[in-house]
Amino acid sequence: MHLVWYFLCVLGFTSKSFRVVHLDLKGAPPRLGYLRQLLPLLAAQGCDALLIEYEDMFPYTGRLANASALNAYTRKDVKRLLSWAHDMGMEVIPLVQTFGHLEYVLKLEEFRHYRELPSFPQEVCPSNEDTMSLIEEMIEQMMSLHPDAKYLHLGCDEVFHIAACSKCTQRHLSKIYARYVIQLAELVRKKYPGVTPIIWDDMMRQWSPQYISSSPLTSLIEPMVWVYAEDVSKLLPHYIWHWYGKTFKKVWIAGAYKGATLPTSVVPDIEVHFKNQISWLNYIDNTPVQIKGFVLTGWSRYDHFAVLCELLPVSIPSLFLGLSLISRKHKHITQTEVFNIWHSSMRCSPSLKFDLHNLKFEPRYLSSCNFPGIEIYNAILQYLTIKSNIEALDISLTEKKGWMTKYNVDHNYTSPWRILEDYRSLNAHQLQQELGHFKNSTELKLSKYFDQFSINEWIEQKIFPLEFKLHNLRKTMENLIRRDVWPRRPLR
Repeated sequence: MHLVWYFLCVLGFTSKSFRVVHLDLKGAPPRLGYLRQLLPLLAAQGCDALLIEYEDMFPYTGRLANASALNAYTRKDVKRLLSWAHDMGMEVIPLVQTFGHLEYVLKLEEFRHYRELPSFPQEVCPSNEDTMSLIEEMIEQMMSLHPDAKYLHLGCDEVFHIAACSKCTQRHLSKIYARYVIQLAELVRKKYPGVTPIIWDDMMRQWSPQYISSSPLTSLIEPMVWVYAEDVSKLLPHYIWHWYGKTFKKVWIAGAYKGATLPTSVVPDIEVHFKNQISWLNYIDNTPVQIKGFVLTGWSRYDHFAVLCELLPVSIPSLFLGLSLISRKHKHITQTEVFNIWHSSMRCSPSLKFDLHNLKFEPRYLSSCNFPGIEIYNAILQYLTIKSNIEALDISLTEKKGWMTKYNVDHNYTSPWRILEDYRSLNAHQLQQELGHFKNSTELKLSKYFDQFSINEWIEQKIFPLEFKLHNLRKTMENLIRRDVWPRRPLR
């Protein structure tokens, strides 16, 4: 794909618009020391705001105490993080989910009666007369630790089961959503004068232009429009953007630097995210809409119950490239210039030259750079190699070779010599040793960035399945070679 010149100082998106980095703490929350090391580098790249999504890492108290993870940040931790951000001149926007994505609260016995549907702990029921008091308390505790916040993100995205319970089915979906969010926004505006509520836009994207323009929400909230596709226009029709511009005074936009391709990804697809950000800049080129900020989101897991996706240290190259793109104050900037700025920000060797093409097919181009997290980046690349080799071993033994297939195992009928030869020639034993060494060394490396709980989770999700696969292959092989007498055909 040929990337043409693009413009940053355009009508709507200016040097005064926020360049925001999203920190999703609900999966593998970083150690504070790592965040402290990272913040000055983000500021140097043009980041002037953080969107912090705490979820169960927030130190809730009182009846909400069980909503916090056992390894949640302390109040002191949060205050230190906010102090460092303040020193960097960064605006901090706290995000507290208030409608959907409330699994971390609604999964608990004491809060299950707030659910929209008894079996699914995603959403609160907006028709439950007690719901607003619960959400208000969550907002109060969040704002008590963010007294200087000028914005509060209320989430409100992906409310999948709206109008599903018996109390809600008699009402129109859009009206239920709008009424509930209006209540939330009015609560915030009344209780915290000067604080602007923000919500994700996806639920409103389904509304008719007439319904959008007639809703009281237009004067109460600022929408954050998120699209992570390489072509923004495919998911955000221009007529929707037109009506957003006509009805909302200010609009935020959001692309991604990680956590937006596959729920099990371990390394961000830099090309996809970069093209998404370029698509956004082209989409808003000469827009009459006032863009309040461009957010680079970085999801740690797709929801509370999902496994971890890309870790933050591994995602620094993607994040720095995104900031290098959206933070330039020049009117004209080329892709080559962006890559040169990015190259410098990651302290790569002057002799190292790369572009999207060679990064896509050889991510090891970044292995000799010196960004904060490089040792984890290299460890993950090693993990991908080991994983690929183990999967290839499994396929070779159980599918490509003819002596350890399901048929052979089911009938306990094979050539022991052939299996032993295949096992040896495919380096199965060496792979098992390599995986063990990798596990031990990577656990030590991860300890600089994450607590032991997060390390254990990552190892259980990524390493244990590989250990299990190797163990099963070895066990199967050992069972098959025990036999030294075989029956006549046909086998039964």
